[in-house]
Amino acid sequence: MKSKSLNLTETDRKELIHMTKPGYLIPILFIGIGAIINLYFLLGRDVQYNPIILLSSDIGFATICFVIFYLINRKYYKDLKIGSKKVKTGKVSGKEDRTSFEAGSGTLHIPGLGDRFPKQWSQKMKPNYLVYFIINNYRYKVNKTLYDKTNIGDLVEMHFSEFSNTLLSIKKSRNNVYK
Repeated sequence: MKSKSLNLTETDRKELIHMTKPGYLIPILFIGIGAIINLYFLLGRDVQYNPIILLSSDIGFATICFVIFYLINRKYYKDLKIGSKKVKTGKVSGKEDRTSFEAGSGTLHIPGLGDRFPKQWSQKMKPNYLVYFIINNYRYKVNKTLYDKTNIGDLVEMHFSEFSNTLLSIKKSRNNVYK
């Protein structure tokens, strides 16, 4: 696959910022658990605690939360700081489409009751239509319009971030000559 470098677009930046959400949520959950434990020790009637131990455990807890935040988000922020992305050209070696059903959207069909009372005892599951390209033996999820426009053997441009190697988008290549 050939590779070149381009600047990040606004949608690419939004995608990378969206990828940082777990790096915020996980430490916030840990801080919330730590706050509940602190409230138990501070407001509990029969609880004996040492303020120095409680304060030092809070500092250690905050340090762990910062390390978790840093380890999860460092590559995404480095991508945003650099502001460039890699564009690789690949050949579509296969196309795949499948129907997946949304979990919990349907009910169990009971043959006797489902035929007589379909609204209460039988509801079909909501289908999700998923389409994929197979490029270099990897499956990439794409949108339906790109799937319909592209044939097997066509070239596509895959936009990846520099450091986190996150797939930002797939577009049909302008020149469809594979070298």
